[in-house]
Amino acid sequence: MNKSLLALGLTLLMTLDRLPAVAQGHIMRVRLTDGAPTLNANLPRDYTDRTFIKGLAMYRNKIEDLTGCLILLEDRDKASIIGQYIKPGEPPLRNQTLADVLYSSKISTAFKMNGSYMVASVAANHASIVELIITDIGGVLVPETAVPYLDICKAAKNVAPELKKRIYYIRSAKLSSVHSRVYQEVGAESGVSGTVFSAGGKVYSSSDQFKTDYVVSVDLVSLNNLLLTKNCDNLISSNELAGRLQSDRARQDADRAEQERRQKESELKTAKAEADDLKRKVAEIQENLKKQSMTTDEYRHQVEGLRRDLVVAQQRVNQVNIEFKQAESNTKVVQASSEQQQQQQTRTAAATAAPLVQKSDVNVISEVKNLSEEEVKKMGFKEVKQ
Repeated sequence: MNKSLLALGLTLLMTLDRLPAVAQGHIMRVRLTDGAPTLNANLPRDYTDRTFIKGLAMYRNKIEDLTGCLILLEDRDKASIIGQYIKPGEPPLRNQTLADVLYSSKISTAFKMNGSYMVASVAANHASIVELIITDIGGVLVPETAVPYLDICKAAKNVAPELKKRIYYIRSAKLSSVHSRVYQEVGAESGVSGTVFSAGGKVYSSSDQFKTDYVVSVDLVSLNNLLLTKNCDNLISSNELAGRLQSDRARQDADRAEQERRQKESELKTAKAEADDLKRKVAEIQENLKKQSMTTDEYRHQVEGLRRDLVVAQQRVNQVNIEFKQAESNTKVVQASSEQQQQQQTRTAAATAAPLVQKSDVNVISEVKNLSEEEVKKMGFKEVKQ
């Protein structure tokens, strides 16, 4: 009995001796709020309604080169760039001040877009949770005044209707940053460090820094909708008529300039002939005076009169010569303008309410390529814009 009491006393003593050591280890119980209800928040409609295109890293710092392009959607998730159509001298409007946080949430495998390119292929797995922050950092828009409807009408005039249904115009483009941080599940016996998160009775922690990726998205307008409020036939006819009228006016101006040049040329010839005739008469009188022993008043007055007439005639020659050269210069300018108008008309003959933004059926385009000029022309496009 005494031995049993002695053993119990020793056990209690050893337990008491260990208590300070436990306190020194700072072991604490912490109750974490369950974050499961905040998981997998829905992406905003403004974001999901965009079309996301993979393989556009080259456009990350120059998304203005993407706006205004016509693209052909193929095989559900593939696209080909036909060419860029923007009016010369009217570049797309670039928003340099975007810094809008569109989305901030933690996601699990139940997240609808888990692993999608929409979120830069960020994916959670059965043993991890991912914190996700999406921010728009750049945007470019083609304003209504910069859309070259006439050029597009001309270029797409011979494109087959069924093919035209799959062609879209990139009206705007956005560059978004995707920040992500992975939280790994930790067991009950594992040490915890860094940021801690609890969901569904499980604990997740992360000591990682945020990883940053970028995605490019666009707003597409179907080609048919783009031209819905524009009568292409009328646009082209009006342009051709205006070109013909301008060409006719240029030809008329050239004809008038040529007539004026010929008139000045005739006046110059007449003035030179009159001056030459006066010179001849003065020379004859002077010769006669030399043959006579004395100069009479009559001859002196006649010579002086002829000399005055000769000065006036020479001034007239000079003035008409200046006018002729000016008319000749004007004729060259007008004729050059007329020829330019005729060449433009020849090229045109040879090439012979705001649009509705329509979301395409494809959310993510996984592959994009640039079509060659020959491939574009085979589609029926008359002109290729680069």
